[in-house]
Amino acid sequence: MSRVESKYKWDLTGYFKNDQEWERCFIEYGKKIETADKFNDKLKDSKTILECLKYLEDLDLMAEPLYIYAHCLKDLDVSLSLSQQRLNRLQVKLTEHYVKTSYVMPQLSRLDVDFLLDLTKQPEFKNYKKPIHDILREKDHVLSEECEALLSRSSSFTDGFLNNFSSFEDGDLTFKEVQNSRGKKLKMNQSLASIYLRDKDAELRKNAYIELNSAFGRYNNFLTSNYLSNINKNIFSAKTRKFNSCLEKALFNEEVDVQVYNLLIESVENNLSAEHKLLEVKRQILKSKNYHTYDVYYNPLKNTTKFSYEQAFDIVCDALSLLGEDYIKEIINMKNSGKIDVYPDKNKANGAYKTGCYGKPAMVLTNFSSKFNDVSTLAHELGHAMHSYYSNLAQPYYTSNYPIFLAEIASTVNETLLNNYMIKNSTTKEEKLFYINEFLSTFHATVFRQTMFASFENMAHRLVENNQPISNEILNNNYLNLVKKYFGKKVKVLDCVKYEWSRIPHFYTAFYVYKYATGLISAINIVLNLENNIITLEDYKKFLSSGCSLDPISCLKLVKVDLTKKETFDNAFNYLLDLISQSKKIIKKDKKS
Repeated sequence: MSRVESKYKWDLTGYFKNDQEWERCFIEYGKKIETADKFNDKLKDSKTILECLKYLEDLDLMAEPLYIYAHCLKDLDVSLSLSQQRLNRLQVKLTEHYVKTSYVMPQLSRLDVDFLLDLTKQPEFKNYKKPIHDILREKDHVLSEECEALLSRSSSFTDGFLNNFSSFEDGDLTFKEVQNSRGKKLKMNQSLASIYLRDKDAELRKNAYIELNSAFGRYNNFLTSNYLSNINKNIFSAKTRKFNSCLEKALFNEEVDVQVYNLLIESVENNLSAEHKLLEVKRQILKSKNYHTYDVYYNPLKNTTKFSYEQAFDIVCDALSLLGEDYIKEIINMKNSGKIDVYPDKNKANGAYKTGCYGKPAMVLTNFSSKFNDVSTLAHELGHAMHSYYSNLAQPYYTSNYPIFLAEIASTVNETLLNNYMIKNSTTKEEKLFYINEFLSTFHATVFRQTMFASFENMAHRLVENNQPISNEILNNNYLNLVKKYFGKKVKVLDCVKYEWSRIPHFYTAFYVYKYATGLISAINIVLNLENNIITLEDYKKFLSSGCSLDPISCLKLVKVDLTKKETFDNAFNYLLDLISQSKKIIKKDKKS
C-alpha cells in the first residue's frame, strides 16, 4: 500500500484506464503483428508502400503506449511479479514485431533512387518523408533481406557483452571493507562508494576510491577480454554495413559528422588549463594543501536549505521564466494532472527519468527528498518532458522523436538556468560559492570527464581496427596517462585509477558518452544566446519543436549553436572561466576577512 498522497503519484489513465484495457490492446497488438507479412514482396508501387508505412506507424502507435504503461507500473512497485510478467510478455511481442517487419527496409532500399525521391514529393507522403529519406541515406549500408533478418536475430547474443558486464557487476563483483580515519571498517559496494566519495573524511574517500577501482582491477583480464570482444562486435557490424570505422558508423546513425567528435576532443584538450583552474578552485574550497582525484566528488560547502516539493517547483518555475508563459503553464499542468511521481515509496524504482510516447502525455519520475540536487533533477526531467511536448505537438509521428544527440540539451538548458538563478539570488557568499561549485562539478563531470572517456574509447577502437597490439596493460596505461593529462600536474593521481575504464558501462554502447559533453556545451550556448538576445524565445521553441525533421547539427543552428565551429566550444569555456573568476573573488574575500 502506497504511503504517498495520490496527488503526488502518477495518473496513468492517459495511457490506459486500467489493466483490463491494457490486456485488450495487448491482444489486438498481437493480432496485428500476425498480419505483418502482408506487404512482403509487394513493395513496388506507391499505393502499397504508403499502406505499409501507415501499417508500421499504427503498429508502433499500439506498441509504445503498451510499453510505457507496463514499464511505469513495474517501476512504481518493483516487487510485483505481475508487473514484471506483463513487461516480459510485451517484450516477447516487441521482438516478434521487429523480426516480422525486418523485411520492409531491405525491400524498399532495393527500389530505384529516383522512384523513392519522387515518393517524397507526393502530397500523400507528406508525413512519411522521414523513413524514405532514411532509406535513401542508408541505402548503401542496408543488406539483403536474409542478412537483415539474420542480424536482427543475432542481437540476442552479440549484445551479450553488456549483459556479461551487468551480470558480473550485479552478481560476481565483491568488495573488501574500507576503513575510515577512526579505524572503523565499513561495508563497501558501488552504491556506498558514491556516498563515501562525498564524505568529509578524506581517509574514507581515499580508501573507498582505491577499493572501488581495485575491485575491478582484480578482474582485469576478464573485463579486458569482454570489452575487446565488444569492440570486435562493433568492428564486425561496421564492416558488414560498409563503414570505414566504428566511429563513422556510430555517428552516421546519429546524422553527425565525425568532425564534431574530433573537434570536441581537440577543443577540450586545448582548454585543459580551464580544467586545471577548476580543480585548483575546488582545492582552495577544500582548504587542503594537496588535491587528489578522489577529492573531486566531495563538496565541503554545505547548503543547509531544505526544499519542500512545492517550494522546489516554484523555484524551477521562476528560474525557467525566460522560456515563456506557455512553457511554465504546461509544466504546472503536469504537476496538477498526475504526470509527476514525486516521492520515494516502498518498492518504487530509484532514480529519476522522463518517459512517454507520441500522442500521450510525458511522465516524470523522481525520488524527491529535500536537497538542492532534487530541485535540479526536477528541472532536468521537466526539460526532457517539455522537449517531447513541443516536438509531439508540432511533428507527425515519424519526425516527432528527437535524436539521442539532442536528448540532453533541453534538460541541461533548464539545469543551467536554475544554477544561474540560484547563484544570482544567493543571499550569502557561502551560498553563492556552493551553487557555483555545484556547476563547476557538473562541468568537470560532463564536459571534461566524458570527453576523456570519448578519447579513450576512440583510442581503443582504433588500435583494434588497425590490428595494433592491445592488451589489458595497454588499455590500463593509456587510461592512466589520460587521467594524468586531464587532471594536470597539481592533482595527485593514484595508480589504481588505471582500472577505472573497466567499470564504465557506457563503453559497451560505443561512442555514446561524447553526447553528454556536446549537450552541456550546446545548452550553455543556448542560455547565453537567450540572455544576450542573440536568439528569440521563438527560435528556442522551433528547436524544441523540430524533433528529427532536421539533422541534429541543423537543429542546433536554429538557436545559433554550431558544433562544427571552434567558437561554440570557446563560448562554453569562457562561461566556465567566468564562474571560476567569481569563485576566486569570493575565496579571496573570505581569506581577507
